[in-house]
Amino acid sequence: MKTLILDNIEKTCGELLRQNGFEVVEKQKLSKEELKAEIGHYEVVLVRSATKLTSDILDCAHKLKLIGRAGAGVDNIDIDAATRKGIIVMNTPGGNTISAAEHTCAMILAVARMLPQAHAELKQNIWNKKKWLGRELDGKTLGVIGLGKIGREVALRMQAFGMHIIAFDPMVSEEVASKLDIRLVSLEELFREADFITVHTPYSETTRNLIRAETIALMKPGVRIVNCARGGIVNEADLAEAIASGKVAAAALDVFEVEPILPDNPLLKLENVIMTPHIAASTVEAQEKVALQIAQQVIDWKKTGALVGAVNATTVELAQKTEVKVYLALAEKLGSMCAQLLDGTPQSITIVSYGEFLRKFSQAISAAALKGLLDEVQHQEINYINVFAKASELNINVQSQHEKEHPDYQNLIVVNYETSEGKKRLGGIVLGAKDMRVVIYDHFICEFKPEGYILIYTNDDKPGVMARVGARLLRASINIANISLSRNEEKTKALTVICLDEALSPATLKRVSEVEGVYSPRLVKV
Repeated sequence: MKTLILDNIEKTCGELLRQNGFEVVEKQKLSKEELKAEIGHYEVVLVRSATKLTSDILDCAHKLKLIGRAGAGVDNIDIDAATRKGIIVMNTPGGNTISAAEHTCAMILAVARMLPQAHAELKQNIWNKKKWLGRELDGKTLGVIGLGKIGREVALRMQAFGMHIIAFDPMVSEEVASKLDIRLVSLEELFREADFITVHTPYSETTRNLIRAETIALMKPGVRIVNCARGGIVNEADLAEAIASGKVAAAALDVFEVEPILPDNPLLKLENVIMTPHIAASTVEAQEKVALQIAQQVIDWKKTGALVGAVNATTVELAQKTEVKVYLALAEKLGSMCAQLLDGTPQSITIVSYGEFLRKFSQAISAAALKGLLDEVQHQEINYINVFAKASELNINVQSQHEKEHPDYQNLIVVNYETSEGKKRLGGIVLGAKDMRVVIYDHFICEFKPEGYILIYTNDDKPGVMARVGARLLRASINIANISLSRNEEKTKALTVICLDEALSPATLKRVSEVEGVYSPRLVKV
């Protein structure tokens, strides 16, 4: 498998990949045009933070299956574009946790005592003890925005300095925070109460300019701010104004909106700002960890399909769980059958899962049903990663719903499909460990296995219809494997499902359609 390694990832990464049969090419500092010309040859690309894998670059990546980020942040990768193309994106969030946490703690200590500035003056033979009057950490309140792995490690270490820790993280429960001796607060409360604030969130539209003029106005006078997470979370112009006015006593930053930092950045002119060139994860140990970690993740993916660290492939990960595989396979079959049974332009699909067991898998089940559908109508490479994006491109309205229980079936999946030509409703269950059954067909209750070639039609509920169809199949030497019959409550119309050993020719299907009392016969292949 041909793999391109960029951004000076530790040599151990390439060495481990080569030992496991990968063809590895290592290149550094490619221009955007050079990368566009190069990337189309590779199935795997590994980067750190320097290379920007934008949408237009990924459009040139015709063979690419996986992007690996040796590190945590993935804002240099267009996740949406990768997802649309079905490219897995992996990162290694744990590999640099300790290094990033230690650097953050060092910045908190430095910003409390302005150590770099005092050092710089001393190097110039200036001895000025009074100028560098600092603040103790003991008894102060540290506000941690984002209580993930790094945020927790920072909190643990700063508690050793006697700091009280408050945190904002909507994904963390009170129980978890309590065990860490951390008090969860709202973001506004954190801004109002904290003496020191440290940021540990990913960069997104939600967190962009999280710290700006309006939020700084809520903070205590003399607050100190540290950002070793991602550039852009702190509005640098607003921070510079707040420092110049004295509202913010000092700040320490390892990351910036534009990197390398621009010469006209207003923070460069301020004495009480400490800056490092995005080196929080730059330790020998961290670089070795993330290099080996991303290499091993790629190897495991190739060998077993494992998706450790995948940031856009939750459904694929679920698909590997033994207990849910059969339900995803069933959903995919239901989606495929809907597409084969109903002509017209796809308009909407609603997937409803019933039962407590399926609740946590409802999104994955929807992806599977949608994949089965699009495999029939799109005729492009569709997978669980890009399936929702593909549906959006086709203007298909996708709804995923879950109900606690169904009156007749346990763990039922129902697919409701609508096109410009009509509607189709199919429902299926799993018997035992892996025996799939279709039990709902429009308004009919039925039972048949969704496998092989299946002839399906409605007919008048009268004697002789089945015999006439059977005669036509006999003349075509088509063997019947199984038959499922159902009728409506009025006993005027019936559903006939005939499982066949082989496909019907168009001519035979036409002859079946000519049988009196037979309506809309369709052949599906599942």
